Parts: sequence; structure tokens; C-alpha cells
Amino acid sequence: MSVAPETAAEYRPAVGYLRRSTDRQEQSIGDQRKAIQRYAEERGFEVLDFYVDDAISGTSADERKAFLRLIEDASADGCLFRYVLVYDIKRFGRLDNDEAGYYRFQLRRNGIEIVYVSEGFNGDDTDDLLRPVKQWQARQESKELSKVTIRGLVSRSSAGW
Repeated sequence: MSVAPETAAEYRPAVGYLRRSTDRQEQSIGDQRKAIQRYAEERGFEVLDFYVDDAISGTSADERKAFLRLIEDASADGCLFRYVLVYDIKRFGRLDNDEAGYYRFQLRRNGIEIVYVSEGFNGDDTDDLLRPVKQWQARQESKELSKVTIRGLVSRSSAGW
């Protein structure tokens, strides 16, 4: 599905989803919000609200209260939005492909499209190939970061810290 409006008058109600894992993360909540707002203004979306999970891991949806509320709101009768704007696939979550696909399907079956504002997806069939690859890459990055963190903790512990 293409994200380009068919007419200038087309109403495109959207919500933004923002997530970061740590205080040191490169894309802060504020940076993500600004990028989404800029994207929305340039492309004719009206952002109705933001769902924010701050300092929450993206490796599972279980602890992401705002994300789960977003999925629930999307399933409700009278849902007011048709688009979810997310900075990138990593912010949607570092879920495995099955879990990410499940949540994408939940949104799609309710007529809601996810738009990753910094990914460059263009709405054609190649997105169906590229999206799972990028999702897998995000998951792998998370696993590698966990390994490095654990090695650092073990090293410091061995050194008596």
C-alpha cells in the first residue's frame, strides 16, 4: 500500500509510536517525535496522538505498555487512526520476525498501515521482502549488544569492580 496521498484533501489520521531502550540511545524520544511530525507535515498526515515507551527494551512486546495499548486501540470499534508512524523498524521493536509479523498483521487486519518514516519503503511489493530482513537485522543487533554487555560485566566482575 502506498503512503502518498491521492488528493491534497485526503484525510490521513495517524498516531506516532516512540520507543527508546536507554538514556544513551542515539534517537531520543524528542528526536523521534520531531522526525515523525516533520514527515507527517510534509506528507499530509494528521498526528492525533503519540504512544511512548521510554527506557523499554524492544525485544519483546510484553512489557511495552504503550505498544500494547496501541494494538488494543487499533482493534477497537471506532478507531480514529488509519496510520501508525514510527521512526524506523528498530523503534517498532527488535522482535523476532514471527512476533513482529503478528503485530503488523493485527494492525493491517484493522485497516491500519505502519509507516517507517526513515526507512525509505515505497509501498510496493519489495517492501514485503525488505521489511523482514530489516527486522531480522534489528534483532541480531540487539543480540550482539547483549553479548557485548554481558562480556563487559563479566570482565569488570573478574577485575573486582
